[in-house]
Parts: sequence; structure tokens; C-alpha cells
Amino acid sequence: MNFKGKNLSRLLFNCFGLLVLIAGVIAPRSVLAANTPNPSSVTLVGSLQTEVGCAGDWDPACAASHLTYDSADDVWQGSWSIPAGGYEFKAALNDSWTEDYGLHALRGGPNIPLNLAAISTVKFYYDHKSNWITDNVNSLIAVAPGSFQSELGCPGDWQPDCLRSWLQDVDGDGIYTFSTTAIPAGSYEGKVALNETWDVSYGQGGGANNIPFTVPSVGGTVTFSFNAATNVPSISVVGFGPSQDNNVEWDGLRHDSRDSLYRTPSGAVTAGTSVLIRFRTFHNDVSGVALRVYDLNANGQRILPMSLVATDSCYQAGLEASTCDYWQA
Repeated sequence: MNFKGKNLSRLLFNCFGLLVLIAGVIAPRSVLAANTPNPSSVTLVGSLQTEVGCAGDWDPACAASHLTYDSADDVWQGSWSIPAGGYEFKAALNDSWTEDYGLHALRGGPNIPLNLAAISTVKFYYDHKSNWITDNVNSLIAVAPGSFQSELGCPGDWQPDCLRSWLQDVDGDGIYTFSTTAIPAGSYEGKVALNETWDVSYGQGGGANNIPFTVPSVGGTVTFSFNAATNVPSISVVGFGPSQDNNVEWDGLRHDSRDSLYRTPSGAVTAGTSVLIRFRTFHNDVSGVALRVYDLNANGQRILPMSLVATDSCYQAGLEASTCDYWQA
């Protein structure tokens, strides 16, 4: 690029201000929602507690209605034989009312109704990761068994009773989902099985065939869904890392006028000297970059398109695992 004017020092380079005009919007940094510490106990509380051996109902300290934590499933569970009738329940943590969850996993939320036409063995579930408390009468217990389950911590693959791949319908709309970023890059297959057995299962399009899917990179988000109205499961994958999604990742952006990687030659130069300017972005994060050059003498600007000239290391501490694109004009 050839600068024509009395002095390079009369030109302003805005690096945001380089004004690198990037095709996208800089994304805000994400903030993860915090959960409460893992409980020491989870009590099934409600109008059914006397039916399962408690001295009274709505007692969060009654050990007879404690759910049991299953470390293989990472879920609290318990089964009881309950007489016919109409009941209400919720989950109370740590033997008190300080923290309890009801309908739709709401803390302090409404009681959950349970209506039984005949004496029934009912299994209850509480997942502290989502705070969902449910049972196998009100909800389908939908699990995604497949060739990936051992990667999630299950004892093996194709296990319909491993709740580490449990699909949940927290909002009660009939769509059960489970999302994870723990599956390594690779090709897998899965389907959905109901009630922790192979008695009823659904594959591609609601049929018997397994659903294939590929995780392109470590950290990709895999989402398993099951529509209870149509009995059709689906598996979707969103790759991890930068993409041309109209969100530009701040940490990938860099220009340093004192570094020869980004500007050659450095310092002041005489009029007519060619100066090479480079700018860095995360690989595949943007579709184009432009350089804004402002001339004080002419009181005007030029917008120069930059060319993608290299994809390489990001050459920055903390970004060793990332790949960056280098743009040049």
C-alpha cells in the first residue's frame, strides 16, 4: 500500500480506528448461570408422604421419603407403591424448606399434581443440574442411548437406563431435550428409548434405524430432542469455535503497530513509502476486513479492502489452542 502525502504521521490509523470494518458484531462475553451446591439429601415432600411411610405430610426432614443419589446416573431417584388417589408433591433439599423445587423446576414453585387411578409403583426423579423434579406417570422417561454414552460417564454404550443422557421436558411442552458439549470429535449413532428399557425405542424419523451424527471438533454442542406427540427424535450438532454467525469474537482481534507481524516498516516513514498493514481475527470468524485510512491534509478517508493472506497460530499467550486468520493491505 502506497501512502501519498506530506508525512505518514499525518495519517491516522484507528485500529478500531484501524477502523477495521469487520463483517459482524463483536459478541459479548458469556456469563454462566450459577447453581446451588449439591445437596446432602433430597426429600420427596407432599400429600403422599404418609403413604410412603412418613409420620406426616409435607415434612422435608422425613428420611422415609428421601430420594437416593445414583452416582452412575448423576440423578436422585426413588420408587414407592402409592394407593389410588390425587396427590401433590415437590422436592425439598437438605431436609428443610430453605431450598425446594416444584413444577417446571421452579425454586419455590407450584406443587406438582399426581393422579393415580389404581395403586401404582411410581418412580420419582430429581436432577440437581436442571432442578427438575418429575415422575414416570406425569412424564416420559426418555433417554438417548448410543455409541457416545461412555464419553458422558455411563458404564458403557447403548444403555437406555443410563440417565447421563436423559432428555427432559422442564417446561412441559412435550418436547424432551438433552444438550452436551462432552462428546469428543468423531462419528456416532443414537436413538431414544423410553422408561429406561429397550421395550419402546425410536430412531430416525420415528423408525427403528439409528440416527448418525458427527461432532466436528472438541466442545461442539450436541442436542438430542424427542417429540412426544409424534415419537420422532432428532440429533443436532453445533460446532465449537468461531464461525461467520454475525458475532465477532473479541479475543481474536489484534493489531500492534510496533510488531513487524502487523506493520512493516515500523515507525515514521517518508512520503511515498509503501507500508504493509496486517490485522488478525480468529479463523473463519469473519468474512471480510477493511482498513480505514484518514488523511488530515485532505480531511477525508479511504476504505481499503484487506486480503486474507495466511491462516496460522495466533502467536499470543492464552490462545495456543486457537487458529487465526491474517488480513493484509
